[in-house]
Amino acid sequence: MEDYTKSIQSKQILGKFLTILIIVLSFWFIYQQIISSEIDVFDTLLNAKPIIFLSIFCLFGVLTLSPIIWKFLMLGSGANVPYRLCFGIWWTTNIAKYVPGKVSLIAGRAYVARKYGSRVVLESFVWELIISISSAVLAGLLLLDLDGIPTSTKSILIIIGIASLFPIISPKLTQRLVRKPFSLLGRGEWENETSMTRGYYCIALVLMLISWILWGLAHQFILWGLGGDASLSLLIGAFSIAWLVGFFAFFLPAGLGAREGVFTFNLSLFLSGGIAGIIAVISRTLNVLVEIVVFMFGLTMMSPEELEEE
Repeated sequence: MEDYTKSIQSKQILGKFLTILIIVLSFWFIYQQIISSEIDVFDTLLNAKPIIFLSIFCLFGVLTLSPIIWKFLMLGSGANVPYRLCFGIWWTTNIAKYVPGKVSLIAGRAYVARKYGSRVVLESFVWELIISISSAVLAGLLLLDLDGIPTSTKSILIIIGIASLFPIISPKLTQRLVRKPFSLLGRGEWENETSMTRGYYCIALVLMLISWILWGLAHQFILWGLGGDASLSLLIGAFSIAWLVGFFAFFLPAGLGAREGVFTFNLSLFLSGGIAGIIAVISRTLNVLVEIVVFMFGLTMMSPEELEEE
């Protein structure tokens, strides 16, 4: 038993070490990009144009769409959550993504939304996973015209993008596949009629694609504020691919480091590495600040009585 405990502790220490190492290496890469470009960071930021602050409104837009998307995913999972509670629950639990791994995020939302059933919340999480990956890949297809992207990568993106549209063809079959693993594990009654419709899924997907446009506009305003310019489509594609990498790096808190490093690399294909690095850091900083603000708003939108099980 003692050896088993030591083994677990050793793995936890190794995991924390690797997490810190990846974050440090990612930001070291960004630092090197800025240094090699011979950009004076402080001078660049002090001389930034006020338009850079419009990016904050775009980020608020992204975080406004997210609870609405969850509303339709919950409808498709069998629960009708009032919009006000959707905003409160999503905004207050989203902050848990900064805990390494996604267990805290899933458990937190399942607990706060327990009134609607942990099974339903868990299923909505799977739908959120599917639709987030699908929309990010579709947004990433905007990079297909970029010369710096290898042909093999473009082919993979196209194949995954087409495959990701399967839920639109048959949402009920997709829902049965989503429920099957949990049913085999005996996690609740999963034999009830499926409720995800093509309408719910399409609305959520369109809203998710709009959120990628808002991300692109946020980075466009940051870039304009720094005195640069680039195609909106390239900015959307570059960020969506970086977001995917950060999303799958589940051991990192909210993909910290991995997202910024890949985003900097992607942007450096059509911008200077220094400007790319500054944009990536500003983007993350503003994103965290906006998430903290909406978290505080979320706390005011719920009452314990509304969250209690009936």
